[in-house]
Amino acid sequence: MNSASCLHEAAEREVEELTTQITALEVKREELTNNFRRVNHTIRSLQSRVAQIKNDAVPISRLPSDVLEIIFDESRRVLFRWTDFRRPLPIEVQLSHVCRRWRQVALNTPSLWNTLRIPILHRESAIRTYLHRCNQCPLSVHLGPQLSDRRMMDVITSELMPRIGQFRELILDTEDRQELHVLLSHLVNTAAPSLQRLKITSNDRVRGQGSYPPIEIFKRGAPLLSDVRLGALPITLPQAAVSTLHFDPLPGPGIPLPRSHLLSIITPVASSLTVLYLKGFVSGFHEEPGSAPVVLPALRELVVHDHAMIHGFNVFRNISTPSLRFFTLYSLKRQALSSIHKFMTRTSPDQFHCLRSLHYIDCDMDDDLDIYLPHATSTLTHLSVSLGSHTHLMRLLSNSDKQAALHRTAPLWPHLRTLTFHVASPWSQDRDDVESDEEDELPPDIVLLLDVIQLRKAVGAELELLRLEGPHARAFHDDLALALMKSQLQVNMEVLPGLSPGNDSQLLSSGDWAYSGLFYGSEYRAHLYRKMQSGPHGQHHFHWGSVPRGPGSPLSP
Repeated sequence: MNSASCLHEAAEREVEELTTQITALEVKREELTNNFRRVNHTIRSLQSRVAQIKNDAVPISRLPSDVLEIIFDESRRVLFRWTDFRRPLPIEVQLSHVCRRWRQVALNTPSLWNTLRIPILHRESAIRTYLHRCNQCPLSVHLGPQLSDRRMMDVITSELMPRIGQFRELILDTEDRQELHVLLSHLVNTAAPSLQRLKITSNDRVRGQGSYPPIEIFKRGAPLLSDVRLGALPITLPQAAVSTLHFDPLPGPGIPLPRSHLLSIITPVASSLTVLYLKGFVSGFHEEPGSAPVVLPALRELVVHDHAMIHGFNVFRNISTPSLRFFTLYSLKRQALSSIHKFMTRTSPDQFHCLRSLHYIDCDMDDDLDIYLPHATSTLTHLSVSLGSHTHLMRLLSNSDKQAALHRTAPLWPHLRTLTFHVASPWSQDRDDVESDEEDELPPDIVLLLDVIQLRKAVGAELELLRLEGPHARAFHDDLALALMKSQLQVNMEVLPGLSPGNDSQLLSSGDWAYSGLFYGSEYRAHLYRKMQSGPHGQHHFHWGSVPRGPGSPLSP
């Protein structure tokens, strides 16, 4: 045997030995890995138990499940601004991922899953999950503002519309006129026995010019429907005791609601209507009505926006409101407001004898006011005006009180106890138009207000509350408080700095059911705009109705 073969055999034996050692070590490594995994699992289990024991000691963990359900439900009412490029997870999903008990409570609370905002917060899989978890609870459904995804529309028609009998609240808010008509076609030959609130609007600025064709919905009935919010859309409502009716504005006067359609919507619900908002564009009211006004015997609150007056709308030639208590006039032009004032004075005392609250917001008031207006509204308890825009009205009140104090007669507006001023414009006493020797003089608005406060007290009709609203209310309040102190006058004041009469949405309070729909629609539109702007050169193309959830939001319902 030569030396080469000996070396070869020695190498083979060494390879075999090494292979045996490697195999033994791999087996040992596998055993150690398994032991490591078991130890890790045991550690995590022990940590979970420790966390559970600690959580059980926290006061909130000792709350009964029914109390947690109430807290969960209330938390859904909190609205948060969307601050990044990702859509936030619905609050009910976040709550169900906090801990084991919260998840158990959340999944066993059907009412927590009865609100669907499609596609704002919920996609196709979420729709099925929510419908399964909510069981037979009444549903609140918000569709829009973009439904261009065919799969989404298929899920809506196949999964959601068959449950229309459970709908308690429905919002249709689309960007496309065709989408709206597709959705409305599913509501025609149906019944909505549980529906109480309905909002329908479309913001199609491209194909939206001209009047919409009338469409009748819920032909099989919606007996509980009581609150309806419409854009300039001629929707024929089912027979129902509707108490609240809003006509909201669409993009512009190119999409007016004809007067005949407006009256055809109001007339069937005239006997039950208590709240009417006329904010949308209306055409044809400059013409003679041709018939007696529609009498609204139960109407308590009326809001008239300048959009409704832009085509010559004479509101009281078309509707009669003998029991009106709250009347708001918003951004009306001088001629339209003067016409309303003349009607109010001419029909006194048969009309407006129940009026308690009169609001002028950013209206152009003429100087032809006379004492007949206070005479016609003698039961008024609350007057609301915009600072600087309604000097004639405040001067009329001041002068009439001077006459009453001089002749010792009963004042006009004897029951007036609350004044509200809207301070929308920046307010500062450091004005550029004031000479140095006039700096100690009070601004005319404050001087006039001090006269009103003093004279109201002199005639025995002292103001109980002075309310200041608007983004600049605090600055005005500070100057007024100093002036009151120098004049040795006192009046209770309330400041609401968040309200701005220049914004139409302020006519819709945050406590209103439709406010959340307006909020989520606005946030979603802003979210889509930010995503478009984030693309190369600001041109990020995608289907508006199928925006994917961004990374970092992996939690599922």
